Amino acid sequence: MKSFVNLSPSPTRVGRACAWIEQEDGRVLMTGLEWGGWTLPGGGVHPGETAAQAAVREAWEEAGARCEVAGDPVPLRGASGVDAECFPLRLLALEPSPEGRPVAWVNPRSLPWADDVQLRQVLAARGETPQALALPPLVARAVNSAEAHGFPHSCSFETGRLLRTLAASRPGGRMLELGSGWGVGTAWLLSGLDTAAGLVTVDVTPACAEAVASLLAGDPRAEVRCADWRDALTAGPFDLIFVDCAPAKGEESLDALVDALRPGGLLVVDDLSPPAFLPERMHGGDPLREALYAQPRLLCTEVSVSRRESVVLATRTA
Repeated sequence: MKSFVNLSPSPTRVGRACAWIEQEDGRVLMTGLEWGGWTLPGGGVHPGETAAQAAVREAWEEAGARCEVAGDPVPLRGASGVDAECFPLRLLALEPSPEGRPVAWVNPRSLPWADDVQLRQVLAARGETPQALALPPLVARAVNSAEAHGFPHSCSFETGRLLRTLAASRPGGRMLELGSGWGVGTAWLLSGLDTAAGLVTVDVTPACAEAVASLLAGDPRAEVRCADWRDALTAGPFDLIFVDCAPAKGEESLDALVDALRPGGLLVVDDLSPPAFLPERMHGGDPLREALYAQPRLLCTEVSVSRRESVVLATRTA
């Protein structure tokens, strides 16, 4: 891991700001991260400093870019859940980064860059999302509903696309989602199902179940239940179970989940932290991961869907 100079180490910074510096050819300036990869230049806002001033300062400190503000900011949500303002900046001069970071000019409208957690939000705000990454209409409606109701626990876009792919791999299959929330994961699953497949989604909160039932009204493939997650298992066996509620993610729940899967069925457990972001209480190990990998009827693998999130895929073997 390369260490860079930090010219703004103040612990009193409030809020975050970043910079969108675009050339005439459409390429955008990104700067190197200590752990590898690239990010838009940005960081915390100092007390007494505006977010726009912070974006200009960070562009200089991290990328050596002398800039001026060129428009209104776009609100961003980072991979860690932290909000930021992204300001379009006009480049006046480019010098070596004072912090010693490398820089790169990338095409933000081309993969893999268009799928970066920051770049895709700016593109969406500008109406420039590449067609391959456009949200299915039902997913977009569910996302808007969750945001309107202040629901912060929907599955990530990365996990959602994985769910869509997995659902498409089970033609005519029966799917179960434990934890409907406001229907974002539900919508991703349905976007991958064929017309012969079916999905049961369950949530213990009446408001959530009602909202999802309204979202899915008229889709004969979907059944919404307001019930405890264990009650939904009796409708099995299932070809895929997406475990998206905390009570079902305990080690003591695992046998019941496996019993509800067909042989060859897939258990999907999301929202797991990679080692670099594990909370201190898990430094001695993660009991859920241990239980999944030790379950004799499951074969497991862990897939990193983003820098901060992993998903365990587990297939029932017998």
